[in-house]
Amino acid sequence: MDTSLLKKLSLSLLALAFASTPLWSHAQTNVRLASQVVDDHAEHIFYGSGAMGMALVVVDNNQQVFRSFGETKPGSDLRPREDSVVRIASLTKLITSEVLVKMAQQGKVSINDPLRKYAPSGARVPAYSGTNPITLLNLATHTSGLPREQPGGVAHRAVFTWPTKSDRWTWLSVAKLTVPPGARASYSNLAFDLLSDALSKAANQPYTQLLRDQITQPLGMIDTTLTPNASQCSRLMEGLRPSPCINTIAAAGSGGLYSTPADMGRWMRQFLGQRTTTADMAQKMYYKRTDLVSLKGMDVPGMADSLGMGWVTMAPTPLLPRIIQKTGGGGGFITYVAMVPQRGVGVFVVVTRSELTKFKNMSDGVNELVADLVRNNEI
Repeated sequence: MDTSLLKKLSLSLLALAFASTPLWSHAQTNVRLASQVVDDHAEHIFYGSGAMGMALVVVDNNQQVFRSFGETKPGSDLRPREDSVVRIASLTKLITSEVLVKMAQQGKVSINDPLRKYAPSGARVPAYSGTNPITLLNLATHTSGLPREQPGGVAHRAVFTWPTKSDRWTWLSVAKLTVPPGARASYSNLAFDLLSDALSKAANQPYTQLLRDQITQPLGMIDTTLTPNASQCSRLMEGLRPSPCINTIAAAGSGGLYSTPADMGRWMRQFLGQRTTTADMAQKMYYKRTDLVSLKGMDVPGMADSLGMGWVTMAPTPLLPRIIQKTGGGGGFITYVAMVPQRGVGVFVVVTRSELTKFKNMSDGVNELVADLVRNNEI
C-alpha cells in the first residue's frame, strides 16, 4: 500500500477514535448511583410534605439507599433511623393480600372462595344474590360492596383498635349489600379486616401466628408486628396527635402493622429483581377502571388505572412511567410505596404528620423520584 495513503488512513482512524471517546465518556458519566438520584429529591420530598419527620428507603436493583429528615418526636432532635418504629397503616393491606396469595399457593384457600365459607359459627354474610356472594378476591380488591368503615364506634378512640373481630361479625350479620360484588370499587378497611379473619379461620391459627409464619419470619422482618414490645414502643416515631403504642390486632388486616424502614426495605426486595411467583400473583391486576361502574378512594397519588389485591396501578404519562403503588395513613403517620418492578425500582416513605402535612405533595415527589431512577437505569 502507498505510504502516504497508509498514513492518511491511520490518521483518520486515530481521529475517529478521539472523536468517539468524549461521547462514550459522556454516556458513562450520565449513569449515576442511586444515592445521587435520591439526593436530588429526598430533601424536596420532606420539605414539600410539611412533615415533622421522614424516613425514605429506595431499592434500585442491587443498590439500597436510606435517608431521613426531621425528628423522631417533637423536640427529640433525633433523626429517624432504619430501626425507628413506624405505623405502616394501610400498607398493611398489601401484606394481608400476600398472606392470601401464599395460602392459595399452598392449597389452603382459593381467592374465589366465598367469605361465608370462613365465617364464625352462626354468623351470616350478606349477599347481593344467591349466585353472587362476596369472595376473598372481592375483599382484597375493594369490590365487595362493603362500606369503608363499620358504622359506629366511640369517638376519639386509639387508632386501629375498633371494630374487634366480634364487633364486625355481629354487624355483618345484619348488614345488607346494595350493589353486586365486583361491579364497583370503593375503598374498604372493613373488607380487609374480614379477610384477615377468614385467613385465620382457614389456617386454624391466630392471625398473629399466621402473619409470622407466612411473612415476617421468612423475610427476616424482625420489627414488623401487631403487638409491639417495650423496646419497639420506645423507638416509635410520633407526629401530630400520636396514638398510644398498643396491640392493634383488631385491625390486623387493614392497617394495624408496626414496622421499620429496615423491615420495609427487606419486604420490597421480593418484588424487585429476581421475582418469585408469589410476587407476580400478589401484584397481579384484576380490574381495569373501565371494567367498573365507579371507583372511589384510590386516586390520591394519581389516577388509578387498574386494581389488584391492595395494589393500585397508575397508567404512564409523558412524565411518569407506569407505577404500582399503595397509600396509607393513621395515628399521626402517612405512608406510601411506589414501584416500577420491571426496572427494579421501589420506594417506601413514611412521614409523621404536622399541621402542614399534605399527602399529595409527598406522593408527587416520590413519583418524580421513581421516574428519575427509571430514566437513570435506561441510559
